[in-house]
Order: sequence, then C-alpha cells, then structure tokens
Amino acid sequence: MSTFSRREMIKFGGMALIAVWAKNSGAAPAGSQARSSNPILLLPPVDSTDPWVHSKSENIFWAEVMMDHANFFATLMPAAALATERAQAENFQRSFQDHLGRARSATLDRNNYASFNRSTIELVKPFIEYKQRMLEAQDSGKIRTLVFSLFFDHTVREAQRATRRLEKLAGGDAGISYGETVDFWSAIMSDHSEFIAHLLDPQEQELISQALDASAVFQGFKLGNHARPLPGGEILLATEELIDFETVVEEGIGAGKIKSIMQPVLAAHIRRESLKFVDELKRSGNRT
Repeated sequence: MSTFSRREMIKFGGMALIAVWAKNSGAAPAGSQARSSNPILLLPPVDSTDPWVHSKSENIFWAEVMMDHANFFATLMPAAALATERAQAENFQRSFQDHLGRARSATLDRNNYASFNRSTIELVKPFIEYKQRMLEAQDSGKIRTLVFSLFFDHTVREAQRATRRLEKLAGGDAGISYGETVDFWSAIMSDHSEFIAHLLDPQEQELISQALDASAVFQGFKLGNHARPLPGGEILLATEELIDFETVVEEGIGAGKIKSIMQPVLAAHIRRESLKFVDELKRSGNRT
C-alpha cells in the first residue's frame, strides 16, 4: 500500500495551493469521524427546467446542510451552562434528519412539489431565528460557545438562501441568476477558507496562508467589487481549484497528516457546498 506524499503544488490565481494526495493512502485512524471523501449531490439533468425536478435536489441538499449546521452547534456547545442551547440544536438536528429522509423518499411532481418546498421552508424559519438569537447572545457576551460569530452569521445567510431558492421553485421558476449565484457563493467560499485557516493548528502556517489567500480571492469575485461581472469561466476554474485544496485538507485531517481541530465531517460539508457552487455556476449560463 502506498504511503501519503505530503503534497504537490499548483498555482491558483497567483497563490500556491495544495494539489493532490496519494489516492491509495492508509486508512484513517480508529475513531476518526471522516465522512466519505466523495460527497454526492443529487443533481437535476442539465437541460431540465421542471421546478419539481429541481425541488427534489434542493430539498435534499438544504435539509442535509441544516442538519449539519445543527450538529456543529451541538458539538461546539460543550459547557453545562449551554445545555439548553445545545438541546435546542440537537432538536433541530433530529428534525432535519427526519426531513432529509422524507425528501429522499418523496416523489415530487407538478401537483405536490410546491407544498413540499414550503414544508421545508417552515422548518428552516425557526432555525434561522435560533441562529440569529445565538449570534446576538454570543456577540453580547450572554453566552460563550466555541462557535465563531462569523459561523453563526454564515449559517443564517445559507438558511435564508435556502428559503429564497425553495420559494422561487415553489412559484414555478427553476432559473438560476448568474449575479446572485456569484455574489452568494463567493462570499460563502471566502468564509469557508477563513474557517479552514482558523481551525488548522498554528504550526500549519503554509496551509493557513493558502486558505487566507483563497478567502481574499473569492472576496474579489463579489460583483460589488467590479464595474462588470467577472467571466463565469474564471470563477469556475478558481472554484474547482479550491475544491482540490479542500479535498487535500479533508483527506489530510482524516488521515492524521494535517494538524487541525477541524472534524472531517465539517471538511466534507464545506466541499459539498463548493460542488454545489460549481453546479449552479454552470447552470447560470455565464461561461465567457
């Protein structure tokens, strides 16, 4: 069985990023919480414009995202003083886990997809309120969790995006706006890179620098920073290269080759959202 190579280098928008780990490395250590290194997205056919087809994949995607968020909150609220907040997070986790099962088994068609979308929205709304309460309490010093304030805010924005997308689909519109896609997901990619940087061990200076550089790159993609939208092909290439970096981080953490307090399940969550960005970018129509 081959051994792990440390890394090979590629260039990404003027910065060095990690490229490829050996594919046939040893298994992760016992007790590792690694998730599959190949997160799977249920994607509609490229030429599909049927909102019920898109609704199936969107409900599954966002239910899993919300379930993960609740899991992360519960994990990062270890103190006895946070028992109530942690229990609330665990309740949300169970609720979205159950809904994820329903979304996966549901047969959505033109007659029922809108009501199913709205059932998901009604589950997400109180979770948005919870996240906002936690953010305000954390920022005011009323609670002390291990959740970054940026992470609370980040997850609020994702939940709000989920409700907007599902409501749009419920109204019969499966279209994806290039501008909205770039603005939303570029900010999310920037945040993800900052989370990686701050969860790596301080000794991982090279990786930390690369993650912060990636954050700056994606901040630069936001449409408000340009007189005209950047070409989708340029952003697509950058995102695909970011996925390479995230893959290395996920596999390296899972195998104990990268020092970090980041759980592999969070690394997999981050990469799954990057894959979603790539899919939406391709569907938005701007590839020049």
